Amino acid sequence: MAGITLQQRRRRFGVGALLPAVVIILAILAYPMAASLWLSLHHVELAGGAVAESFIGLANYAALLDDDSFRLAVSNSAYFSVCEVALVVGLGLGVALLLNHPLGRSGFFRVLLIIPWAIAPVANAVLWKWILNSNYGILNAILTELGLIDNYVTWLGTPGRALNMLLLVDVWKSIPFIALLLLAGLQKIPSMLYRAAWLDGANTWQQFRFITLPSLRTTLAIAIILQTLWSFKLFDLVYVLTRGGPADGTVLLNYLAYRETFNFLHIGSGAAVANVVFFISLILAIAYIRMLRPGGRKVPA
Repeated sequence: MAGITLQQRRRRFGVGALLPAVVIILAILAYPMAASLWLSLHHVELAGGAVAESFIGLANYAALLDDDSFRLAVSNSAYFSVCEVALVVGLGLGVALLLNHPLGRSGFFRVLLIIPWAIAPVANAVLWKWILNSNYGILNAILTELGLIDNYVTWLGTPGRALNMLLLVDVWKSIPFIALLLLAGLQKIPSMLYRAAWLDGANTWQQFRFITLPSLRTTLAIAIILQTLWSFKLFDLVYVLTRGGPADGTVLLNYLAYRETFNFLHIGSGAAVANVVFFISLILAIAYIRMLRPGGRKVPA
């Protein structure tokens, strides 16, 4: 022990301090992931209060390729995710710019902004189920009073419209967090850069393009990563508002995994769908992170 250097002792102490956290992470993350992968490789039956498993390899994944519901869920999820991320990050950036303006720096506006994000997910879904109700919903009442529609609209009555309504609701709830994240990034940009650009004759758009956007590159990437992952795990809105209908028009991958597992008791198939969601999210996260380090270079904080 006498020959151990101070650096080695520090390294051992660091490993020892991290070990409990690593064990906890393995328990709550690694084990469920491994169990899900194991189930997806088996045909699982519930009979007589017992679980019967038979190994079938990749048959559950092969069956998904021929499943119309799975293909529709992939299409719906891709459309939903792309539109949701683009709208949330785009509108969130706009809101952040307004809050960063001298006229928008009041704490009242920030408190007002955070309300949609602070509402519990299920409570938010129930609230919007009332707003979008085709008989007594407040949205129909307001639009009718304004003369924008003549008759009440069944907002969740057709597949395309229902999916877009889910998109609207999720965008409304997701913007506050992303806006505050981008606002924090905006406030880290030195004001002297804008003063120098103004002295050089740069207009507002040029300042935004050549100062704001490059300075927010890392923050924007983090916002896109988080919002992409969150868009793929959406479940509560689908469950409360549409249950995947009408005609499976709002079935997203996460909801399909739930339906296969708990409604149809296709446990192996449901686990396969859940794993597909996981691997898609993992691939997208890795791709976004690589965007932060073009050519292997680290992006400065």
